[in-house]
This record gives sequence, C-alpha cells and structure tokens, in this order.
Amino acid sequence: MEKSSWEFSGNIFKCDISHEIEGFGKFNLTASPGDELIISLQADWLKLQNQSSEILIESSTWQQQLNKPFAVSELNWQGNIAHTSRNSSAFLEALEQGLTWQVNIDPVSNVKYQVRSTPVSTRGVVREFRLCKQDLLPKPFSYVRRVDLQFNSNSSRLEEQFESDLIAIARYIDADANITEVLIDGHADATGDRLVNLQLSKERAFEVQSRLIELGVPASMIEVRNHGSRNPIASNSSTQGRELNRRVMVRLVKGKALASVQPHKAVR
Repeated sequence: MEKSSWEFSGNIFKCDISHEIEGFGKFNLTASPGDELIISLQADWLKLQNQSSEILIESSTWQQQLNKPFAVSELNWQGNIAHTSRNSSAFLEALEQGLTWQVNIDPVSNVKYQVRSTPVSTRGVVREFRLCKQDLLPKPFSYVRRVDLQFNSNSSRLEEQFESDLIAIARYIDADANITEVLIDGHADATGDRLVNLQLSKERAFEVQSRLIELGVPASMIEVRNHGSRNPIASNSSTQGRELNRRVMVRLVKGKALASVQPHKAVR
C-alpha cells in the first residue's frame, strides 16, 4: 500500500502531487504560477505522438446509482508524456474525495491499456497541495523576465493597471536568489522636442524604480537608463505605435544561484 500512495512536493515556484503506477509510469498534478492545473501521465515504456487518451474519474457506487456523470478529460500525448489542463480542478476534487483516476489508452487497433490510480492517503496530500498553491508566486519567470509598462502622452505617472505586474516582479526578485540585476529602461515617443522626450523617459524610469524600491527591491540591484525617443519598437506615425513607444521596460538578469529555495511546509 505504501507504493500506491500519493506524494506531495512543492515551493513557491511549483506545487506537485505524484503517484507511481506499478508497471506503467507516473501520474502528476502540477500547479505553476499564473497557469492552470496540469494533469500528466508519464509512461516508462510507451511512446505516442499526437494521439489522445480519455481520462476519467471513476464514480463512487452512489453516484453510479444516481447515474451522475463523472468528470472526463482528454490527455494529449507527446512522446512518453500525456497531459491536459481541461477539467483539472475536478480531478483534484475527486482525489480529495478518494476517487480513482482512470486512463483508457488505445495506441493501435486491437490493443488497449487501462491505467488506474489507487486513492490511498489522498486527503492530506491534497490539503498540502492547496496550501502550496495559495503561496505560489503571481507570475513565472517567463513573464517577469521582461515587462513593458506603457505611459500616457506627456506623463510619467504609473497607471494603476500595472501595479500587479510590479508586485509580481518584486515578489519574484525576493524569491529567486538567482536574480542579480534589474534593468529599467525609459522610453518616449517621437512627438515633440527631443530633449523634452529624453527627460520624460528619465522621469518614467525613475518612477518605476521608486515603486519597485517601495515594494522591497534593493536599490543596489537596479540600473536605470533613459533613451528618449530612440529605440522605438513601433512606428511613430500611428497612434497605436506611439502608445507602444511610451514605455518603461523592466528586465531581470539571472546569475549564479546564491541560495536554495526551501520546500513548502504545510501548516498543521
């Protein structure tokens, strides 16, 4: 029975529940910052390409008597791993209730496999997973590594809509000791005087720097530069292009790891 248990692991970067399937492979349920829950099935010896397999929750006896439909989804295979995010929350709920996951695999005609989980000691594991999920970072590195913040014409005022991005950046910097530098580059569109635009891009960059420092980012990590109307990313001949050029770009630079991330500890 110990071999049939579900195992939890996690930190602020990822939460994961895994379950070994003897003779086949492993189930995983994974939560990552900013993403949906992902169900995956990894096979030790089976490889399929661009095929799908049905995954369902085996209903309890009383549900079967009431003809209540169980949750169903579809795993998509790429090599020895199949995954899906559709209906994944329902599968987490089923796991907490001690219900069985079942995958029906039809790799070729006249050949069928049925992979079933064992719902042993799932409630505590799901509880740890939910606690971990609450503490995940708002956004992954792929998002915060480069963020463009747009500004209104002739303004260096940060719009409220970008506050969540700045919070996500600050939280990621605090969490990942690999981040060694924060580059802030201020820009302006080509409307008006060149020197005025250069000063405006500077004010915009310093406005972003000030807010990140307020959110806890060490000033020593931040390098601020301003470029005026140089280096546009769109044409200044259109309204939309000028809006894109009025921006501050924030980039995170990674270096050598300084510390390890401690695993998530559930409150008991």
